[in-house]
Amino acid sequence: MKQSMDDLYLFVLTVRHGGISAAAKHYSLQRSKVSRRLQELEKALGCQLLIRTTRKIELTENGRLLYEQISQPLTSVSQAANLLTNQHHSLQGTLRIAVPAALITSNLFTSLLEDYLERFPDVLLDVVNSQESLDLRRENIDMQLLPKGVKVTNEDYVQQTLLRFPSCLVASADYLHSHAKITELSHLYEHPIMVSRYNMTALPDDLKIRLCSDDLGLIQHMAASGKGVALLPVSLLQGALESGELVAVLPKEKFTDIKLTLIYPSREFLPEKTRALIQLLRSRFTESNIKHSV
Repeated sequence: MKQSMDDLYLFVLTVRHGGISAAAKHYSLQRSKVSRRLQELEKALGCQLLIRTTRKIELTENGRLLYEQISQPLTSVSQAANLLTNQHHSLQGTLRIAVPAALITSNLFTSLLEDYLERFPDVLLDVVNSQESLDLRRENIDMQLLPKGVKVTNEDYVQQTLLRFPSCLVASADYLHSHAKITELSHLYEHPIMVSRYNMTALPDDLKIRLCSDDLGLIQHMAASGKGVALLPVSLLQGALESGELVAVLPKEKFTDIKLTLIYPSREFLPEKTRALIQLLRSRFTESNIKHSV
């Protein structure tokens, strides 16, 4: 007969607490059930482990040998299990999040991370730059943010559309002063255009695309340097527009939004530190918090 690990643990508890009644209380079981399971363990091992008296228990020689061999390993197993449970429910440890480079440079995202770190000072944020979907479980990443449309590696992962980034066309004032005027969409055919792969389909076909990059900061820099007209998310541009570094082009035109998707492995085994960031993302990354006009 094969011995049960639970019964071995009950045996250790019985010895440590000095009696069956105390072990039963610790394990939230009836005394008679603990006694029966210890008898089943003795039967499975083929030897007597305990000498039972009215007031206490004593170990037989076999019982002493068994206790010496298994008490420390079982304690280590119990401590390891408690450590994992505490880590899952606590707001501490490392939280790894993968985001595209375009989002890292966003003031909106930077502000959110600052808020999270201030609220939860015992969490270490590890921000990984990734433009493609990752296998989160295998790469030990807690969550990922990606533009909608990027194929997710594992379709079983939770996927939630968090945010729509409205976009607008911009160029430097010097560029606009020295090039043909732009008063309607058809005029864009006369200008070099800079886009990301996430929003290039929002523009008319056959435009002269001079730069396509996942790095929105690079596109913004090139636009500010007078290299052409760029299509960029409004949230990234607010500072440059207010300072005059960039000027809105065709501000009344509406372009397809870039949609941001939140991806994480499972709702069931969600650590509290991850849940807290998800809640913050949902509260901050909503359309009501993004300016749709410039």
